[in-house]
Amino acid sequence: MLKKKKALLLARFVVSHDKKIGESISFYKDLLIIRKGGKYYAIPMKHIELKNDMLHLKGIIHWEKAEELAKEWKNAQNGNSNK
Repeated sequence: MLKKKKALLLARFVVSHDKKIGESISFYKDLLIIRKGGKYYAIPMKHIELKNDMLHLKGIIHWEKAEELAKEWKNAQNGNSNK
């Protein structure tokens, strides 16, 4: 059941303060990976809320940390376990 719920969150627009900022593309640990422009960010699931078929960010997002976590995801995608 959890996999189905997660699948519903993929390929959705991600919105912050009613502005579209990216698209959800994957999961890593308890993080949602979003593509924003040409960059990737990993956002904790506790900062994500599904409303009106879009994912809304809530709380304060530390974009530098989110980008750093996304690099860890990208390394794992490439078969590397280290950062």
